[in-house]
Amino acid sequence: MSCPPRSIRRTMTPAARALFVAFLGASAVLALPTSPAHAAEAGATVDIDIPAGSLDQALNRLGRQTGIQLAVNAELTAGRQSPGVSGHHSVEAALRRLLAGTGLEAVRDGSGEYTLRKLPPAVSGEATLTAVTVTAAGFGATTENTGAYTTGSASTATKMNLSLRETPQSVSVLTRQQIDDQNLTTLDDAVQQITGLTMQKGYYTGDSGSFSARGFPVANLLLDGVPTSAGANGTFNADNDALDIYDRVEVVRGATGLTTGAGTPSAAINLVRKRPTAETQGRVTLSAGSWDNYRAMVDAGGPLNQAGTLRGRVVATVQDADKFYDVAHDRNHQLYGILEADLTPGTTATLGFHYRKVDNDGLLPGLPTNPDGSFLSGLRRSANPANDFDYWKQTDKTLFAELTHRFANDWQLKAAALWKRPEQDMLFSGLYRNGGVLRQSTQHYRLDNEQDSYDLALNGPFSLFGRTHELMLGASYRSRDNLNWGGWAEYSWTAAGPAVDPYDWDSSAVPKPAIDMTRWAIDNTTRQKAVYAATRLNLADPLKLIAGARINWYENENHLTGASYKVDHELTPYLGAIYDVNDNHSAYASWTEIFEPQGSYDSSGKLLDPITGTNYEIGLKGEYFGGRLNASLAAFLIKQQNRATDDLAGPNPCPGSAWGYCQRASGEVESKGVELEIGGALTPDWQLMAGYTYVSAKYTKDADRSNIGKPFDSDLPRHQLKLSSSYRLPGELARWRIGGNLYAQNRIKASDDSRIRHSGYTVVGLHTAYSLDKQTEIRLNVHNLFDKRYYQNIGWSTGGNVFGVPRSFTLTAMYSF
Repeated sequence: MSCPPRSIRRTMTPAARALFVAFLGASAVLALPTSPAHAAEAGATVDIDIPAGSLDQALNRLGRQTGIQLAVNAELTAGRQSPGVSGHHSVEAALRRLLAGTGLEAVRDGSGEYTLRKLPPAVSGEATLTAVTVTAAGFGATTENTGAYTTGSASTATKMNLSLRETPQSVSVLTRQQIDDQNLTTLDDAVQQITGLTMQKGYYTGDSGSFSARGFPVANLLLDGVPTSAGANGTFNADNDALDIYDRVEVVRGATGLTTGAGTPSAAINLVRKRPTAETQGRVTLSAGSWDNYRAMVDAGGPLNQAGTLRGRVVATVQDADKFYDVAHDRNHQLYGILEADLTPGTTATLGFHYRKVDNDGLLPGLPTNPDGSFLSGLRRSANPANDFDYWKQTDKTLFAELTHRFANDWQLKAAALWKRPEQDMLFSGLYRNGGVLRQSTQHYRLDNEQDSYDLALNGPFSLFGRTHELMLGASYRSRDNLNWGGWAEYSWTAAGPAVDPYDWDSSAVPKPAIDMTRWAIDNTTRQKAVYAATRLNLADPLKLIAGARINWYENENHLTGASYKVDHELTPYLGAIYDVNDNHSAYASWTEIFEPQGSYDSSGKLLDPITGTNYEIGLKGEYFGGRLNASLAAFLIKQQNRATDDLAGPNPCPGSAWGYCQRASGEVESKGVELEIGGALTPDWQLMAGYTYVSAKYTKDADRSNIGKPFDSDLPRHQLKLSSSYRLPGELARWRIGGNLYAQNRIKASDDSRIRHSGYTVVGLHTAYSLDKQTEIRLNVHNLFDKRYYQNIGWSTGGNVFGVPRSFTLTAMYSF
């Protein structure tokens, strides 16, 4: 591995350099011989999916999915049938359910190996049979209670459960353990820690940051693999979510059109929910932090009947917090509930809901610069030129349902539905200059949106030419109703607006203005339909090929103007190949696409073709310790084509419009770069997640020839380094865990005003945890250890410039039962 570019090295403090040296040292482990696979811990809950069938096959599948060692005798299992097991279970619980009615039991010895034997006989004299050991590597997709910084499988890229090594795209997973260790509470926090993603906060109004990858904005968020559209609209953003209800965050970078439909060639972010457990378990978490940040969470679940065929789980969170900036007080609440019912041994029904309420006084301040683009010298990081009457209120109501049936031949059919009802009500004050004076505007908007998503997928193995392959078929439907309305104070953007001094501002000085809520409106509906298919072909022992395609129908209707546009039969291909170099390493190459409709017309009145995003990627992946440690190196090239540009040769105004040129699909942006990631267990007591990203996105074709060769979005960093680690001390100090995290990026300049520039910076965090007993842990997190003063986001001369969070502390107590 090479050192980071000088632009990052120059920004590192001595402590940051020390942590990076540790990162380099950890990467050297990849060159060492691998040890035997880690097995799932006895009490860990893992994701298990084993259909009813022969006991021999069921036990072998359990070994593959959990990594346990199981000693059995063929004479014991011959002719016996297992009822199967599915869901999130501990190893012991899974074994009990697999062995139900067989007259057998599994006993765990001191080495962690399980031995299969008959239940105590009614009479003595039973013969002792010689055991045969069956060993299998790997562990499930569920990360909760595993202590891992990686997962055994992910399905976001292809809807097939593949290990990270088997997936021919760049995949990152933020696990439950890493979320807890770093005290990550929101989706914004999560994105900031995931390799290849950029989180910018303050460019759009709202409680959420905006997300980007490989130079392009992220357009799709998935919930348990069901796609939804990101962003409320182009001005307001409301995607920030509380992480308490999620087991992990899976991210696939590049074009993801096979599983998401329309979007950009950036990434897909999949939030995977916690599920009910087969055994009763729960956790209570209390925390207190800087700026009166108090938080409480209760999480409990388990079987609801004696047979364990009905399971439930509930998560409730309450938070009351001030912020490091003035005029802000947040009150956040959420309630999550889920039920799982085994209707038959092979059929499981799921029903759940999520209610989240955000009631914030004040919004994140987007600070101004001097008129020449230089930052305001000596400005307090707590400065907020807002008013006491500013607020952001948001309510998200989500209902979801699933029905999964596992056939006896290992095929599975899954139907999923998602209904989401987000609402926002916001009153905020922005800044502008009039006559050289910095003044304030006040705006009020409401959003009442609806998103419905439905997905049906069938997948399983098939045999051809003496080899076993996998096939996946599916269909989906999505609709989104976007209804927004609002207005602004009469004095906004005029010489009558209140004058503002950012150095000395009285938030109670301006009276709340009357606002006409009919000044502005959006009312449109977007619908997407698709059928898709993919197959994983086992061409040879070391060579696998994944080929797929999605056929899309897209329609957008503007209810205010009556205008509409649609795209029919848009084909999105997917092709990837993986070659196993040896037992631990694979090389891969992939070609993926995605499309983005655009409502622009050319001079003949024809709708422009959709923007296409094509992702070419090659890379190497490593899998060590039975998948407990994963590494990847990827190089990518993305071409986003058919971007609308002004047709300067055509009439102005364009026929059918009041102003502006017609458009032509001639614009192109090219993004290229490399990504490196190491994640998982270096030793059973040392977890690491580290990633480096280089991205260069530039205009290659544009109507304005001066743009060609310029950065596409210059306020996105080209270099990013992210590192998180946790280590349990040895011997008598084993009650202690220590760890830290680091974020570093290069210098950037604003897209809206190239005079606004920010140097590279590094931010370091630390955490330490102490286990009072097996059930109770106390953890201290320190964010921005060296109190680095920096802007997390830069915007324009009158806003969008947001200070990063100063040094802060959070003390957390967790009790598990």
